Amino acid sequence: MIDCAVVGAGPAGLAASAALAARQVEHVVLERGRAGESWRSQRWDSFRLNTVGWMNRLLGDQPADAYATGLEVVRRLQRLAAACPVHEGAEVTRLEPSGEGYALRTGGGDVLARAVVVATGDQNQPKVPALARRFPARVAHHHTASYRHPGQLPGGTVLVVGSAQSGCQIAEDLLAGGRRVVLATSPVGRVPFRHRGRETVEWLAEAGFMDQRPGDLPDPSVMRAAMPIIAPGRGLSLPALARAGVTLAGRLVAVDGERVAFDDSVAASIAAGDAFAARARTMVDEVIRRRGLDAPPAEPDEHDARVDLDPPSSLDLRAEGVGGVVWCTGFSGEFGWLGPDLVGADGQPLRDGAAAPVPGLWYLGLRWLTRRCSGLLLGFPGDAAAVADAVRAHLAA
Repeated sequence: MIDCAVVGAGPAGLAASAALAARQVEHVVLERGRAGESWRSQRWDSFRLNTVGWMNRLLGDQPADAYATGLEVVRRLQRLAAACPVHEGAEVTRLEPSGEGYALRTGGGDVLARAVVVATGDQNQPKVPALARRFPARVAHHHTASYRHPGQLPGGTVLVVGSAQSGCQIAEDLLAGGRRVVLATSPVGRVPFRHRGRETVEWLAEAGFMDQRPGDLPDPSVMRAAMPIIAPGRGLSLPALARAGVTLAGRLVAVDGERVAFDDSVAASIAAGDAFAARARTMVDEVIRRRGLDAPPAEPDEHDARVDLDPPSSLDLRAEGVGGVVWCTGFSGEFGWLGPDLVGADGQPLRDGAAAPVPGLWYLGLRWLTRRCSGLLLGFPGDAAAVADAVRAHLAA
């Protein structure tokens, strides 16, 4: 029986391994595929991080203003994994209590550990709505996880469903590939790239925005909202996509043969983005006022500019030349292997912060695990350090 088993060798699991090693805790990291598997197999070719270099120190030294490509992230994760006790191809299919710890069932046999850190994440299982099954058989489908480049899809128009981070960037990728794009939108916030002389994310980090805890939120539904939109090194918005040539439609609500229908929510989706941008600017303005800083006035933001729209209420797929759909409808995690006593009705792990309701079991890499940044590269090292401290204390007891 080893002291600790970490499940998952993505960035959260590798952060856990580094923190445990720093505390001289004997451990092993079990990975179902290869280290960084989701980053290898679920990113499109032109993908870049939308978090800037100074937020990604987990990946090693890099320019503070860099936006790493997907390939660069994988290379950096490989280097991190080389320094960790990672066992690739070791999928954990069941976790069960065993003696003074746990048995982790794998295809290669059981691993016994006194403590377990689950770092498989909650953003790697594609979610596709039931409406997808109603499309004509001739239409090709990809989820964000399997989309790579415009050439994967049949020629002609592409319907992109979902306008959060991935949907907006994939719509841009398709436009750059010469495709006509219809984007079925959803209400998502957006972050102004700059405000009053600095990148907005820098201001927000200093204001404590990234360290907000679930208990700090006046409305807990914020934790279920999609991450606000921002592109690598620039702003991004629905109006900007419309000006670039994307046809904005409302939420996809029905499919009947070759005809699809949308609701009339485009204006509301744009308003949701604008409202988040306004709140972000107000938060920055308050920091400047409270600290008595001499900051320049707000810069003009092209994403605030209005755009004339005539959203379609329906679309004839064949008449419009739609041969493919990209479902940018989000991800979840798969936690059934933990057993029914550790998973709630929503399929998510039962927990109090990072701790499971049983001794010797913790989580890492989940959105809002302890803070707003818990699901980001920025937040993994801090959460990993706290969990590693808890593991060491548990072993000592």
